[in-house]
Amino acid sequence: MSLTKENIKFIDTYLKNSDIMFTDVRTEMVDHVATAVLEKMEEENLTFYDAFKAYMVVHKKDLLKYNKQFKKTTDKIVLKSLFKKFTAPLNICIMVASFFLLIQFFPLGDKKFLKFVPFGFLIIAILVYFFIGLKQRGQRLSGIERTGLILTLSFQLYNAFQNPFFNENSVITNDYYFTLVFVLLLGLSTAFIAVILELYKKYTNHYTIA
Repeated sequence: MSLTKENIKFIDTYLKNSDIMFTDVRTEMVDHVATAVLEKMEEENLTFYDAFKAYMVVHKKDLLKYNKQFKKTTDKIVLKSLFKKFTAPLNICIMVASFFLLIQFFPLGDKKFLKFVPFGFLIIAILVYFFIGLKQRGQRLSGIERTGLILTLSFQLYNAFQNPFFNENSVITNDYYFTLVFVLLLGLSTAFIAVILELYKKYTNHYTIA
């Protein structure tokens, strides 16, 4: 005995209607629920719908709790990946080289135009995120979406603290300060892009994106 495609689709739709929106989380849950329901059908000689209803009465609360916990776990994984990419030797070398080259040849203290470049780094990262979102064809993938949330928060923090860059009366005019922020945002944006692309590759290898 095995479940039909219609049975699997029914389980998936039920979980989606229960606010389990991430495709990767729901796919794992569908596999788990389908196995448990099939066992219940065989052991108790029940129809699919009776077995499914009986299973969900007992386990739905646990599934929703798992979904909530999964978000926290994903946030930790994403932050760990971002830190790893940010502190990767190649990224560190690029940031250090950029810092000394800018200090030597393009001091930022009196160049307002160049101070917009860090803003551009974050914009590029956001554009990559939305491009990947379009390729997902409306499906929500936990790691990518949580990365987008962290990226959005970083963008808002940048907006909140960018006044010293653009305020003509700012007491902060030190070239080292501007250059340090410049290279840190360059490294951070590179890390975001690397994590987004890595997660998308991982998801496309394990889940159907169509």
